[in-house]
Amino acid sequence: MESNMRSARLIVATGLLAIGILSGCQDASVAGPESQGEAGDVLLCGKCGQVKGADLCCKPGQEKCAKCGLAKGAPGCCRLSPGTQGDVELCAKCGQVKGTDACCKPGQETCGKCGLAKGSPGCCRIK
Repeated sequence: MESNMRSARLIVATGLLAIGILSGCQDASVAGPESQGEAGDVLLCGKCGQVKGADLCCKPGQEKCAKCGLAKGAPGCCRLSPGTQGDVELCAKCGQVKGTDACCKPGQETCGKCGLAKGSPGCCRIK
């Protein structure tokens, strides 16, 4: 699973670099072509749990997670609230769902691997 995540991150990073070069954008740090908000914020697809606009987003044939119904191993897999409607924006600073009470809340324990809030939807999945 970690190998798949590394591959997905590499694909997203390569795509972002290409988009940045082709568009003249000087900041290729956004998560995907449809990412919104501050640089680095990540927009997850509410239908599949993948990064919105990435090659894997809503790609047919992906194995579904038995617990959450999203694409198995996607950044949103088992991390988004059940019944989430629509796309979900994750904060690049903390990894929590943007605009929620948990977003950038002081005193949250941070993950030693990724630096985001431990257990947040983005923890070890968006950086």
